[in-house]
Amino acid sequence: MASQRGFGAGGPTLADVGESGLLARLLGGRLVSAPGLLLGPGDDAALWQPPAGRVLVLTQDALVEGVDFRRDWTSPHLLGRRALALSLSDLAAMGAEPAWCLVALCAPGDTPLADVEALHDGLQAMAAEHGCAIVGGDVSAIDGPLVLDVVAGGTVVAERALRRDAGTVGDVLAVTGELGRAAAGLRLLRDPALAAGIDPAVVDGWRSAQLDPVPRLAEGRALAEHGVRCAGDLSDGLLVDAGRTAAASGCGAELWRDALPVGGALRTAFPADWPALALGGGEDFELLAAAPAAVLDGWPSALAPLRVVGRLVEGGGVTLRSCDGGEVLALPAVASRHFGS
Repeated sequence: MASQRGFGAGGPTLADVGESGLLARLLGGRLVSAPGLLLGPGDDAALWQPPAGRVLVLTQDALVEGVDFRRDWTSPHLLGRRALALSLSDLAAMGAEPAWCLVALCAPGDTPLADVEALHDGLQAMAAEHGCAIVGGDVSAIDGPLVLDVVAGGTVVAERALRRDAGTVGDVLAVTGELGRAAAGLRLLRDPALAAGIDPAVVDGWRSAQLDPVPRLAEGRALAEHGVRCAGDLSDGLLVDAGRTAAASGCGAELWRDALPVGGALRTAFPADWPALALGGGEDFELLAAAPAAVLDGWPSALAPLRVVGRLVEGGGVTLRSCDGGEVLALPAVASRHFGS
């Protein structure tokens, strides 16, 4: 399958086809159509008209080879999907509707053209799944490792935007989906021997959570529709992002270990470390909401489950307890931050 074709399969390189040839391959003469798009790729810039009554939501994420991914772990197609998924997760965390994205690729001249075409196919696939048109970008030669940078834009009604600074003491903290799966997948990618004795389907699921995350766009919009006004995504892990949300809201955060949504297979495979994976592993790309408990009633069953894992409290910082009202526990290490912070 094209999505599984690895890096460096041969054929002409970027240096062989040149910038003009590369752009001709990527654009392919196809017209890009999206609501509000007045002029797509091919000119100096795109033209886009936001819908009436909505504000623009902007985000940017970069993936750097050797820091954010390794070629022997993934495929060009999956890398393209992941690059856009990260930015779409930020839009989901704002309750926004995706509209368009810009993609910049910096790659060495000896990069096979087929790698870039597969990467672009992955971007296109993720964009098509979520109604996010690729309207432009840039390509550049680089001596160092491959870098893929995505800027994404969407819209939201201003009064319904989800913000990290809108929490209040007493709000419960709730997360979508399960935690720790992406961090477990990263451990298995780094040390494949750890997969011994674990159901292969479970292993595949954890690796997929790391390499091909699903942005919770429908869940973000549902939170806004439910009246939630405080939310963010969990790209940096629950400890970091709960602390960030609490600080922005002028509160402290209390998390409950026994309430964390962690699958039984992960608890069995990592009996001592599952709390660290769930709290500090990062890259789950789930959503964290803060709201009065009653606001979360009637959560749609068709969406990723929404589970209470703590609450906002007086004071500052993050406290981990065994359960609501339980003993205070030591905070596990955080493994998801750049620059060692």
